[in-house]
Amino acid sequence: MPLPSKSSDLILIGHNPIKDSDGQLTADSVRRLSTISTDSDYELIHFGEPHDFSQAEVDDDASEHDNASTVSDNSHISLTPAFYHHHISPYGRRYHGFQSSCGYILPNDPPEQDREDLLHLLSLDLIYGRHFLSPIGDNLNKILDLGCGTGKWTVEIADKFPFAKVVGVDLSPIQAVLSPENVEWWVDDIEDEEENFFETERNDYDLVHARYLLSMVVDPAGLIGKCFDHLKPGGWIETQDLHPRIMSDDNSIPAKDTYPPAQFMDLAHIAWAQAGVDCRITPQIGKMMKGAGFVNVTCRQFRVPLGPWPRDERMKNLGNLLRAATEELVPAIMATSSMRKCFVEEEVKELQEGCKKAMGDTKIHGYMWMYFWYGQKPLVEEETVPV
Repeated sequence: MPLPSKSSDLILIGHNPIKDSDGQLTADSVRRLSTISTDSDYELIHFGEPHDFSQAEVDDDASEHDNASTVSDNSHISLTPAFYHHHISPYGRRYHGFQSSCGYILPNDPPEQDREDLLHLLSLDLIYGRHFLSPIGDNLNKILDLGCGTGKWTVEIADKFPFAKVVGVDLSPIQAVLSPENVEWWVDDIEDEEENFFETERNDYDLVHARYLLSMVVDPAGLIGKCFDHLKPGGWIETQDLHPRIMSDDNSIPAKDTYPPAQFMDLAHIAWAQAGVDCRITPQIGKMMKGAGFVNVTCRQFRVPLGPWPRDERMKNLGNLLRAATEELVPAIMATSSMRKCFVEEEVKELQEGCKKAMGDTKIHGYMWMYFWYGQKPLVEEETVPV
């Protein structure tokens, strides 16, 4: 599906790096944008064999979430001055107030909040209702949820651990008004070196949780290092991220120039790169954890189908969740300034419709990898002995 460039406006390297004169993705740009080195130094646990989505095991005994808890509309909320300013783009999307200091490019309006909630359901369903995979046990006193978004995970984990203090931090105050009394909300830019949440809370967390976050920040390694400093000895960090590359085990994905979802993934990569973010960093997170000092670093990978093509009902549901979340991501990414410089409204709609149609095609058996990385802060920090 050709999507001709609107203009010659710069994106990355002085010309439109993803399209040729006919409006097609160039071979060089596809090769350059899709290059990433993967980590082979850590335990990789793959769930779901190739071609075997229809045989995925279903846990019929998975319990329902118990949301009964004491709630309060007076949970502590800390606001930085930027909170008071929302940014409305010329294309009608609303953004957080940290535009000058932050690389996060997605909006915070109701459509984006709905998309975040879809991803929350996907993450829970993928691991049969569990909120994390770290082998930390049940004796948690303080939990930090970085990039908490609408706060669904934060609230549910506070219900699960009613005697723990649970802190949710995000760029935007879009969390639940009614929340458990053991929840504390912070609105701040965790990447701001001048002044941020990390300057006020140190060295006392049992678990730091970061979901769909590290692939959306400028300095993920630096953020992991901050998490290390703020964990108790023996505490755990866990990250959960989709790797934005569509795979297939049976070569059913069409060529990229005729497959809009793959074209969109390249455009999303460019939009994030314009903000200084590498959204394809997920396979390398384990290396960053080890570099920060974490031990027992483990990776668990899950295939997530893109669309309703699996026969198994559970996997079909996961595919529909990812499809719906991706459909909502298309207009969010295409509303960024770098994309609007190169595409007119009709082209954006064409891409959106093309993605929707392709992801609903049950003859195309695409999927993405979901990475769960976790690591532990040593019980006793190693001391460097002078030579």
